[in-house]
Amino acid sequence: MEFVDHPQDIPLQIEKVNDRMFPETSFDRIGFVGITCQTNQAYEMGQSVQVTLKEIDPNFCVTGRIAWCDSDQNNFKIAIEFPEKDDCFCVRMVEQLSQIEHYRRQAKTQGRRLNYNEAAAEWISKFAASFPAFTI
Repeated sequence: MEFVDHPQDIPLQIEKVNDRMFPETSFDRIGFVGITCQTNQAYEMGQSVQVTLKEIDPNFCVTGRIAWCDSDQNNFKIAIEFPEKDDCFCVRMVEQLSQIEHYRRQAKTQGRRLNYNEAAAEWISKFAASFPAFTI
């Protein structure tokens, strides 16, 4: 199972969901299964959560479940897995867009002004090959 660290400078909205159950998944899944992120709230393993990412895609809204939650100083680091194939594929695509936007912002702090297409081309050439594959 591979999780991708979501960039901290791209706000992710997470809300608990009480009425969503997922089928059991095995721990031997390979490839991209979800994201990790920092939060100021603790979550229980197995808790269903709804994830939105308005800054990247105002229509993006998927439900996943907490795979783990670790205390990290004053915050928590959580992993959210997406057991449904379509949701997982969608999250992987949106996460790549988030990574590209993060790359563009980093370039700006270094005095480089890249438009989104330029940032995407650079990110793809540097990092796309190491981004976890979708293999569910």
